[in-house]
Amino acid sequence: MSAMAPHPHTATHAPVTVRAADSPRAHREWDLLAAPTSFYCGAPWLEFSDTDHVAEARYLVAESTESEESTESAESTESTEVPASAGSDGDDGTARPVGTARPVAGLVAHWSPRENNERYVPERVFPDLDRADVLTLGGRRGYLSGPLLAPGLTTAQRGAALGALIDAAAAWRPAAEGRWWWPYLTGEDAGTVRTALSAAGHGPVAARLIGADCSIAVPEGGLDAHIAALPAKQRRTNARRELRAFTESGLRIVRATLAEHVDTVGPLLANVQQRYGHDHSAEQMTSLLRRQAEHLQDSSVVFLCRTPDDDRTIGFCLAYRHGRSLAVRVVGFDYDRLPGAAEYAQLAVYEPLRYCHESGLDRLELGMESFEAKCRRGAALRPLWALSHGLPAPAPGTPDARRDALLAALPAYEAELFRTATEAGPA
Repeated sequence: MSAMAPHPHTATHAPVTVRAADSPRAHREWDLLAAPTSFYCGAPWLEFSDTDHVAEARYLVAESTESEESTESAESTESTEVPASAGSDGDDGTARPVGTARPVAGLVAHWSPRENNERYVPERVFPDLDRADVLTLGGRRGYLSGPLLAPGLTTAQRGAALGALIDAAAAWRPAAEGRWWWPYLTGEDAGTVRTALSAAGHGPVAARLIGADCSIAVPEGGLDAHIAALPAKQRRTNARRELRAFTESGLRIVRATLAEHVDTVGPLLANVQQRYGHDHSAEQMTSLLRRQAEHLQDSSVVFLCRTPDDDRTIGFCLAYRHGRSLAVRVVGFDYDRLPGAAEYAQLAVYEPLRYCHESGLDRLELGMESFEAKCRRGAALRPLWALSHGLPAPAPGTPDARRDALLAALPAYEAELFRTATEAGPA
């Protein structure tokens, strides 16, 4: 691990020191900072995503030497501190005296000129952009990011920390010439980052709508309460019909973890990928899931759909626990053997929701795509944004083709809510 020089951003705050490493595990406080954010910001997922060896990664943690009194937030009465790893020596052998530094923010930056996921290539996502080498902030897999910030910071303190982290990332890869983008932020997180960087004089920062994702807040009454609260009678009727059809089919769902079922579910995942136009073989998908199991086994939850006659697995859903949430990652099916008993609804929504309720989890994260199917089964939609610096912003009044495409993919009720949520930009 290396320690970088202080980055003073304002005269009213102590300098921010940035520590850098090639792995999040090198920072003992990484997962503590990531705990309130997305599963995709945690060390296990980030380490897994780096196993494809497509990109170079830099994991950065900002420390402040401000006193406890000066870190009390004017915006919050909370005074909870994130414990620093101060008191131990860094990997570079530099001693950090006890009590002199407090980790206040974390950031991952990727340098990926050969990026093979087009949803993480700016000019592929936004066709009006020219090809340019940029740093990708916040991760390059998972489609959900967020700032890693200690609680109790003022806007200025957030800005000083985030600004120092971004400066350190830019110094790491000068070829980016200061250009960066930070995709897949919720409106709240995008607003937090923009406001903080603006307060620190670190900008300009442009925001663009990049997509949307779906989630369900788990009600106290579990699945029955969720269905009873669906906003339309037809949706409630359809959900109960799906539950009844699955019960009558004799199919059953078994819960497991990933490692012992990789060889079974890999081909099922490949079936889905091929059905939607991706050239991914069963061997490739099995290898992908095996790598996930190596890094994420402890947080994995697999729902296996099995037949009543021969106990064969004909469908699955893979999800991961993080804090008080469950993130659904992928589903897979043996399409030739499905009896048509609402298997997708059971595996991707209803059974994970049951699991959340039984496990005391608050939120079911369903991810992007399949908006119609997820919304009609009670998922709420939220916009996702991409922030950038050094890339051209669209001209005012330019039609937003991405927003129009998202609206066209939504049921009418959710489309109107989404239209309103995106009109003013990120919160």
